[in-house]
Amino acid sequence: MEVLKIIMNKILTITFISVISILLLIPINTLAQYPESDKYEYLGIRHDVRPQVCLFEPNPTNVDWDYWKAVEIESWKAILDWQVEMTEFLPEGDWSMYIHSTVPYEEHWNKTPDEYRHCNIFLTYEAFNEEPDNKALGLTGIDFANSSHKFTFIVVYLHAVKNTSIVLNFDDAKKDPETGLTKFEINLKKEKLPLQTVYNIVLHELGHGLGLGHYESTTEKGHDRSTMTPSLKPFSNEVFEIKISDKFMLGYLYGT
Repeated sequence: MEVLKIIMNKILTITFISVISILLLIPINTLAQYPESDKYEYLGIRHDVRPQVCLFEPNPTNVDWDYWKAVEIESWKAILDWQVEMTEFLPEGDWSMYIHSTVPYEEHWNKTPDEYRHCNIFLTYEAFNEEPDNKALGLTGIDFANSSHKFTFIVVYLHAVKNTSIVLNFDDAKKDPETGLTKFEINLKKEKLPLQTVYNIVLHELGHGLGLGHYESTTEKGHDRSTMTPSLKPFSNEVFEIKISDKFMLGYLYGT
């Protein structure tokens, strides 16, 4: 799908480091276990119809088929977890989301969102984040400009550079004849993200897709308090879960 053809009013990212995208900050110190300094962002949008989630297969040239099928399952899990957790928390509300059949790459690579008007949450995947100065593992765009087709658009990146120690071998060094400086060639190869990380990203970005912003905390492990913490270590053993703060905010957002 041609992402560049989409008019996005706002972009939210989950990265290696904190990225702040503020529309409205809401204190959550009404929850006793959370400090007064913690804030939860609200994007100012909400779906007025049942979310229709559409998954779009990534370019098979860049993503291994078996890996993609595992990613697809993790994505389904994340979508279902939002439904289950919110239904258990606020059973009087309707938290169901319809998950459509995954659209094959050859059917959507040259299409625009306007050709999938039945979808209001687009879940797409790219092998790499091609922006050299951007370490985002995922992003969410919002287009609510057209009243007949309001949607959010999620991109999940499936590969990243793994942070490892670099050992310089002087035998492999090359000396520049003009400057006299010794140069090393370092290849930072991007590796497939662990499936747990993919689940974490989808869970987080889907929160944005439903209207949640970032959870800002002064504590080091923000994911212990919200799945909407704005930072994630891609090759760690972190496990994101939908927390009470997330349920409270989504219930507040949809008036349940």
